[in-house]
Amino acid sequence: MTDARLLIDPPLAGPANMARDEALLAACTAPSNRPTLRFYAWSPATISLGYFQTIDELHSQPPAIRELPVVRRTTGGGAILHDLEVTYSIVVPIDHPLIAGRPNRLYELAHEAIIAVVGSRAQRFGCDESGESCDSSSQRGPFFCFARRHALDVVVPDADAPGGFAKLAGSAQRRTRTAILQHGSIMLDSRFTEQTVATWRGLDDVQGLDVAVDRLTPCFARAMNWTLTPDSWRDEELAAAKPFERMYASDAWTIHRERHT
Repeated sequence: MTDARLLIDPPLAGPANMARDEALLAACTAPSNRPTLRFYAWSPATISLGYFQTIDELHSQPPAIRELPVVRRTTGGGAILHDLEVTYSIVVPIDHPLIAGRPNRLYELAHEAIIAVVGSRAQRFGCDESGESCDSSSQRGPFFCFARRHALDVVVPDADAPGGFAKLAGSAQRRTRTAILQHGSIMLDSRFTEQTVATWRGLDDVQGLDVAVDRLTPCFARAMNWTLTPDSWRDEELAAAKPFERMYASDAWTIHRERHT
């Protein structure tokens, strides 16, 4: 088994959440770096735009959506309304044996962990024989990520949802020369009808974020074959995240995708 680091954060604003993920990615520069699993949440409710989405797509949404705080991710895919959810992130060296040149394997393992904890009604979306039910593009599709479908997404049968399935969890990646960042959202509940999702509470009356994280942690450990060691942020790591936080809070990044740290 591999020793890995476990970080559990309180709910934070969008720029701080994205900055902490980016700081972990930037610090992973060698094959010997320990993998990190981080769980976190968002406060206040926030829209995260996928890297390729334009700000005009947000401006075309209903007032309840476009008036929320907004942050842009460095990962692709559609927008996510982060509210009553658990977000996870994983940072691993690019050559880690867990993925062995197959970065999509990280999606498979993380989503296996999610399915294991939320119950047997959940499944991976998969593809039909034509491949038409499997949209692999991170640059096109409906505004909301949870209205898009990828073969590896975690879905729940729902006769009222498009295609007969509602999405419970999805993930996205950013890869550098030395590391992979993967983060994803698991919906606990929903109070915004504009973003149609399946919810963990709809499958199993999970009581709050802390209980959800407690239940997810051993399932991620088993799926990844990791021994997870709880840890805290070091002062130098939080200092390294601050320039990224300023970037994620800026219009230059959010509107124009201009990186300034």
